[in-house]
Amino acid sequence: MLRNIDFDFNGEDTTYLTHSLHPYPAKFPPQLPKRLLKEFAKAGETVLDPFCGSGTTLVEARLQGLNAIGVDVNGLSCLLSKVKATPLTNEQQTEIYKFSNLISNVAFNWEFGNRSTIKIKEIEGIKHWFQKNVSEELSFILNEIEKIKDTAVNEFLKISLSSIIVRVSNQESDTRYAAINKNIPDCFTFKLFLSKLKDYNNRIIHFSKLVPTSTKLTIYNADSRDLSFIEPESIDLIITSPPYANTYDYYLYHKFRKRWLNIDVHFAQYNEIGSRREYSSLKKNSIKWIDDLKKCFMEMNKVLKNEGIAFIIIGDSVIAKELIKIDKIIIDFSKSVGFKVCEIISSDLASHSRIFNPSFAKKGKKEHLIMLLKDYEEN
Repeated sequence: MLRNIDFDFNGEDTTYLTHSLHPYPAKFPPQLPKRLLKEFAKAGETVLDPFCGSGTTLVEARLQGLNAIGVDVNGLSCLLSKVKATPLTNEQQTEIYKFSNLISNVAFNWEFGNRSTIKIKEIEGIKHWFQKNVSEELSFILNEIEKIKDTAVNEFLKISLSSIIVRVSNQESDTRYAAINKNIPDCFTFKLFLSKLKDYNNRIIHFSKLVPTSTKLTIYNADSRDLSFIEPESIDLIITSPPYANTYDYYLYHKFRKRWLNIDVHFAQYNEIGSRREYSSLKKNSIKWIDDLKKCFMEMNKVLKNEGIAFIIIGDSVIAKELIKIDKIIIDFSKSVGFKVCEIISSDLASHSRIFNPSFAKKGKKEHLIMLLKDYEEN
């Protein structure tokens, strides 16, 4: 069935609507869930992404009139997914516009030396990772956000602020955790925030016009090795991309964003499956990775309706210098967790596949789109 779907996304815009809100590494293009949802989902059904990351699947599900459930161990991912997939009313959009004007006026006066004393937010490592002027401006914006009572507006503003934190910090980049001197001038933080806020507000306005009001979004900050909080056999379709083992530490590169927003760092740090911390620093072996994946697949099977479909986007990895061919492993354990492998499309990571947005490409590693059917005869 997948062979009849065109997955050539080369040259297509992957940043439309709210998909470009906030930096997030290793995202798959929104065209992928969009086409899968059009082919395999019906309006009113419920779609689950148990590794929702930046919310790509959830955004596309709501645009197609589907109920969406997202799960992620990373608290920032949950907040980002919620904001990206939540339409705002005209009144809420107006409140964001007023907030922008407030910060703009403050920045204008700030630049000419008319500023009040700001109490800098106390977070671990602030003097090493942030210039004093940056910390003052971030603290001022955050204090003003906290005065906003409307939850959706408050969270939208927090994500807008979060999106610039690494850029204005001394952290080298989103994917390199090292301190460098960026020499950020006064008011740059204000101006960058206002620029992002304007862009993001325009995007959420457009998105909000397209989402059917009948759809429902639910987000859980939880470990996908236990989905007992979701009703058994209540999910029509799963589209997800589990972490690629020994490739990335999501908790690490979002650490300062979480600290500024009072989001717990350690829950993701100690429960994130497949992290570099686990397989490079702690030297866990591939058996642990396979066991964690099996637990996740068993949970997905429990919440899927009989003969429901799960689409898994996942890449090969290297653990202890061993190349883990993840498609073969999933084929081997799928029956034991109640799934039947229907089809697999694979792409060479080293060739920068047109199907996915690969990261950490290495010769011999492939990325796979795996179609699984819940086999009720095995349950």
